[in-house]
Amino acid sequence: MLDSMRKYATSWVAYLFMGLLVISFGVWGIADIFRGIGVHSVAQVGGTEISAVSFDRAYRREIANLQRRLNQQVTPDQARMFGIPNQVLGRLITEAAFADAAQDMRIGVSDEMLLKEIGADPAFQGPSGGFDRATFVRLLQANDLNENLYVQERHALELRRQIVDALSGGAKAPETLLQALNTYRSEARTIRYMVVPASLVGTVADPNADELAAYFDEHKADWRAPEYRSVTLLKVDPADIAKPADVSEEDARARYEAQKARFTTPETRHVYQLLFADRPSAETARAKLNGGASFETVVAEAGKTLADTDLGVFKRSDMIDQAVADAAFALPENGSSEVVDGRLGPVIVHVGAIVPEAVKPFEAVAGEVRQEIATSRAAEEIGSMHDAIEDARAGGASLEEVAQSHQLTVRTIDAVDRQGLDEAGTAVADLPVKDQLLPAAFDSDVGIDNAALRTPGNGYVWFAVAGVEAARDRTLDEVRDKVVAAWKAQTARDRLTAKAKELQERLGKGETLDAVAASVSLPIQTAEGQQRSTTPAAPLSADALRAAFGGPKGYAAVAPGANEGEQIVLQVADVTEPAYFSGAPDLAQPSRELADGLQNDLLQQYVGELQNAVGVRVNQTALQQIVGAGS
Repeated sequence: MLDSMRKYATSWVAYLFMGLLVISFGVWGIADIFRGIGVHSVAQVGGTEISAVSFDRAYRREIANLQRRLNQQVTPDQARMFGIPNQVLGRLITEAAFADAAQDMRIGVSDEMLLKEIGADPAFQGPSGGFDRATFVRLLQANDLNENLYVQERHALELRRQIVDALSGGAKAPETLLQALNTYRSEARTIRYMVVPASLVGTVADPNADELAAYFDEHKADWRAPEYRSVTLLKVDPADIAKPADVSEEDARARYEAQKARFTTPETRHVYQLLFADRPSAETARAKLNGGASFETVVAEAGKTLADTDLGVFKRSDMIDQAVADAAFALPENGSSEVVDGRLGPVIVHVGAIVPEAVKPFEAVAGEVRQEIATSRAAEEIGSMHDAIEDARAGGASLEEVAQSHQLTVRTIDAVDRQGLDEAGTAVADLPVKDQLLPAAFDSDVGIDNAALRTPGNGYVWFAVAGVEAARDRTLDEVRDKVVAAWKAQTARDRLTAKAKELQERLGKGETLDAVAASVSLPIQTAEGQQRSTTPAAPLSADALRAAFGGPKGYAAVAPGANEGEQIVLQVADVTEPAYFSGAPDLAQPSRELADGLQNDLLQQYVGELQNAVGVRVNQTALQQIVGAGS
């Protein structure tokens, strides 16, 4: 929209207003219909009304923008789903509130200032760098605006900018806050730690009946069976119904000859090129070749190596320099050319290994060619077959009956869930158009005729729901082995965590890390210079690094290890606080971000107070007439 055309669109002010589009309903609230709002208005903010025409224009413009982003049409229902009506109304309410405030404050914008801002807008600059009226008009038309409407919107925008700048333009982050941020970002710690493995707590025995039953009851939802459906499929793709045996040899040979290039591997040659500064030097080298010198010798005498002259292996069509290509593909193997005027200067071309052109004989590709012809013919027949199958289904025939009459094969999937898994949790193989089929099958029901789905091969898939098995809680007997394994894994984790916390508590009571580690025969490892933003090297985990910043020097903590079945017991051995220099370059960006946050807070508070002062009323009837009922 227009915001993308404006010079300050990358500033925090623009981003703030974009945010207000979304949050404005949370700030302002939407009332029911109030008497006193004009019948041609959708809302009133203080003394400023938002006309139905203004809302309709903004609403349609927003939908057009959404359609361009999605590259598809957007229906009114889809627009409501995306929240477009609320976003547009929220933006207009916010703008109207600022307009009302500007009027009360007697803030204005001169025509001279407005023209200057528009003229300096980079969006309207032409090839020469100055304001270009043709560009200006084209952009307005693309955004469904005329000049008067744009000037009005730009005028309102400049008023809002004055209020925003006055409210929060000078806000900046306090030095104390920047110093705290610098410490948070750059503080470094030395961490000493030990990795506590699962082996330290020993092997977990199987649970007894009571333990298993209690665990199963507590985690019953983990073993719940999803809804399964039995689905009958009839897939008709050209490749499935093609009959290559019916293709005559005459037709196959004709296709082969017409497309012989597909089955031909062009000749390739290893080409070398010796480049000279001038033609006399090249002629001298050519004379040496005529006298019996080898190409390698001539290359060496030119002060180069054979690798310097190696262009590579080429098909003729791949070579850029036509003169060099003509020479290279006229030479015998290991032959050298006369002097050639190449694009870069005089050259001598040398050819190494030659791989001749190879053509696959008809007999080697006859099956492939017949299949292609048969598939092409089947594609022409697929439409009439589709119509015949649809007619049979309309007459009450089942998919099995349709398949039998057309000599096709149906496939029945006994059980599949929404993710395409069978009852064993294994993916059902070869599900055609899976992303379409599964949602459609679970939206359907037994006995319902379903529309055929198109396949990437220009075929069709018909399906019928043969049965529905509702989601249910599985019994313990059905999943006993899995529950036992889960109980043992959880018990091992609990014991390991308890052991790690026991070791941590010993540190808290005054024992040294060295003594605690020695008591359980675990080595101590050290990670130096660790900052909050550091990506720790294994075996130190990210969780352990975060935990290490939870207290001062000497602080001990427990965290999950980098690998499954490990816990880390750590202690902060040293803390290095960074120096702080006001105005340091590396603090410029965070300083701006903090200032933006403060400015945002100030503006939000102002908007909240403005709400209480002016009030907002919405004409829901007028709104629904524009966007449709139910918005």
